[in-house]
Amino acid sequence: MKLSINFLKDYIDLDENIDVKKIAEDMTNAGNEYDEAGNLINATKLIIGEVKECKEHPDSDHLHVCKVDIGSEVLNIVCGAPNVREGLKVIVAMDGAELPGGKIKKGNIRGAESNGMICSIAELGLDNKFLTNKDKDGIHELPQDAKIGDDPIKYMEMNDQVIDFDLTANRGDLLSILGMAYEVGAIYDKKVKDIKIDYTESNENINDSFKVKVNTENCSLFLAKKVKNVTIKESPAFIKNRLIASGIRPINNVVDISNYVMLETGQPLHFYDADTLEGMLEVRMAEEGEKLTTLDNIERDLKEDDIVISNGKNAIGLAGVMGGLETEITEKTKNIIIESAIFDSVKVRRTSNTILRSEASNRFEKGLDPNRTYMAIERSCTLLQKYADAEIVSGIAKYENADLSDKVIDITVSNINNILGMKMTKEEIIDVFNRLGFSSKSDGEKLTVTVPSRRIDISIKEDLIEEVRTYIWSK
Repeated sequence: MKLSINFLKDYIDLDENIDVKKIAEDMTNAGNEYDEAGNLINATKLIIGEVKECKEHPDSDHLHVCKVDIGSEVLNIVCGAPNVREGLKVIVAMDGAELPGGKIKKGNIRGAESNGMICSIAELGLDNKFLTNKDKDGIHELPQDAKIGDDPIKYMEMNDQVIDFDLTANRGDLLSILGMAYEVGAIYDKKVKDIKIDYTESNENINDSFKVKVNTENCSLFLAKKVKNVTIKESPAFIKNRLIASGIRPINNVVDISNYVMLETGQPLHFYDADTLEGMLEVRMAEEGEKLTTLDNIERDLKEDDIVISNGKNAIGLAGVMGGLETEITEKTKNIIIESAIFDSVKVRRTSNTILRSEASNRFEKGLDPNRTYMAIERSCTLLQKYADAEIVSGIAKYENADLSDKVIDITVSNINNILGMKMTKEEIIDVFNRLGFSSKSDGEKLTVTVPSRRIDISIKEDLIEEVRTYIWSK
């Protein structure tokens, strides 16, 4: 799980100057190990410049000699990018800049003075999968409102830090920004902010024209909601950058919102082009020999052990793993059915091991909070209305056979102290539970602890004792 610190700060107030490696080490002390921690963009001495003059190099058929205004001075820079031209706002790496590819030094290139480098996004260290075709072919072109002399990383809202965690199999709750916020909040005694859900609905009701059917015990919860008249376009910068920091390639506003909500809540969603469906979604087991062409345009041979989504006739998706090509979101999509569901984790794991491991399947395999299934579908409607101009149809078509209740566990102060060999007071123990977001009531030395459904790893008193031990040791 790659944790964007900017994304985390949307849900918890952290000191602006806190070191990302301190967060990583404190999380490790709480039992959550990490592989790497650092800046999203590892580059120094970058500045916004404007190309004031661009002439062909006298001794080259592809190089240009440019004069670039960086506010404090005008630099001579030799550039080989085909898209460099006068009037362009650019990212300039100055003399002495440290880039992932090495250190920038002034010098002469074929007899022409060059005092820095005009950069592409790739030269700042971003993986090729995040680059647009334009960025793959040349230097990055900044919008004209970019201010000469400013920090380009801040301007592009990419001044983020990332921790790459290596999570244990039982902590599926940490495969979400909200889950991470609760964990970090417990360490620093910070409250987690509520996720924003705020949208309006039309008078039309989905249940009047759309149905869901579940014909297998391997699906305990299935929700479908409809949105109409979406506008497919580029996502706002904050969504794209949070996806990039999390290792997910931005595509368009609608697909990006699906991934964004999955990262926020931990609940995978699937968006169908509603106009390719036949008024229903069915969950069933695949038939032996059944075939499905998935979103990656590969025809898959299905087995009876695979859970599939059907339109009532044929399979149109592999539940928890990947959707089908037939119902994908395209630039022509106007109406969408949103799916939010819980499928059997063992079945999803078997299918994903055979066909494809994905961000979604990873979350299904580790188990999901049924309450987040509702939260995620509502959150996606909020973002689709705000950033895709969507009209939200009222109601939810659903099948529900899941326990949505929180877990209630009785434990005593002596239980905890005897197992841990400590002498904690009842007040100290209650404080630990409060920091974790667990409510508790006391009756003498007995504590009745209510554990939110988001913590699917906690079900017995020994789990609570382990939480107390981990928290105390982390301090």
